[in-house]
Amino acid sequence: MGKKKLLIWILLILIIGGVVFLLRDHLPIPILNSSRVSSESVYSENIDPRAIIEVKKGIIKKTVSTSGYIKPVNEAYLSFATTGTTGGTVERILVKRGEIVERGQELVKLEDKQEHLNYLKAKNEYELAKITGSPSQIEEKKLTMEVALDRYESKTLRAPFSGKIVDIFVSEGDFIEGTHDVIYLIDDSSYEVAASISEVDCLEVKVGQRVEIELDILKGHIFPGTVTEVAEYARMEGGVVTVPVTLRMDEVSPYFKPGFSATAKIIVNMIENTIIVPVTALSTSSRGSVVLKVEDNKALPTPVQIGISDGFYQEIKEGLQEGDRIIVNSYQMSTTSQGGRGGFGVIGGPTPIPMLRQR
Repeated sequence: MGKKKLLIWILLILIIGGVVFLLRDHLPIPILNSSRVSSESVYSENIDPRAIIEVKKGIIKKTVSTSGYIKPVNEAYLSFATTGTTGGTVERILVKRGEIVERGQELVKLEDKQEHLNYLKAKNEYELAKITGSPSQIEEKKLTMEVALDRYESKTLRAPFSGKIVDIFVSEGDFIEGTHDVIYLIDDSSYEVAASISEVDCLEVKVGQRVEIELDILKGHIFPGTVTEVAEYARMEGGVVTVPVTLRMDEVSPYFKPGFSATAKIIVNMIENTIIVPVTALSTSSRGSVVLKVEDNKALPTPVQIGISDGFYQEIKEGLQEGDRIIVNSYQMSTTSQGGRGGFGVIGGPTPIPMLRQR
């Protein structure tokens, strides 16, 4: 009975071995692991042309991303405190929202009858003193007149710079204190972005670096700019330490309004005319980074020395030349896509499929 069972087991082993031998060319064989690859292996046959790209040179930028809001470089909330008066009743508003004004132009006047009267009296006394008074009397009356003139002029708010009237916060007849905001004035000829970066990124961001800025309202249009300030302090935002930065925009648009949201990429490193490949083409081996270089319809694991990356492309310093052909995607074990049989699929592809077979 024992010999009969042994004979049955031997027959089963022979049958299974024969089936495996006949189907050996149709079984998927592991190629690469997504994290490690043997640099001595050679992969050939059935290389899908869609998976091959030609190596080219290009520009690669390492950037730090941030977001913030645009604001005019020169802006001011004007009040009568700047004129030295304590306030008064608004007599006349001489401008309207959206109006372009010149530096020194009158914007708002408070009631100034008493101040005007005091100035005229002081002026008349000064003119009289110049005729009949002594030198000290003349000097006294002159100073009195100048003080009266300053008080009279303090009742008129003027534009400190040329720009646009964005908002007016008072109406004629209002009684206001000297510290009350009256007008919001901007110089709309230049804008900047007020943003912040992480404490780690601030080690790479420096004044003078170039910036690419995009506004939510103008998607697809990139405004060039420059880092003009990196704050000498950090602050806490939502439990995260950040450093404020200011980004000056080289161009402006008539559609700009203070407070529009913006995203920006600060270029902390840029290399031109260098070999670049998609990051998906890279895997790692015991000797470092590896790409699959295609030669004579064979995919050869080729060690490369990498440089900077922008998250999509990787700089290759050594190991590849312009015109070389490589596999665009690294491979990973995909037990689910091959019914648990250990096949390999293309990372990021719609349907993982085996593309190489090892010999």
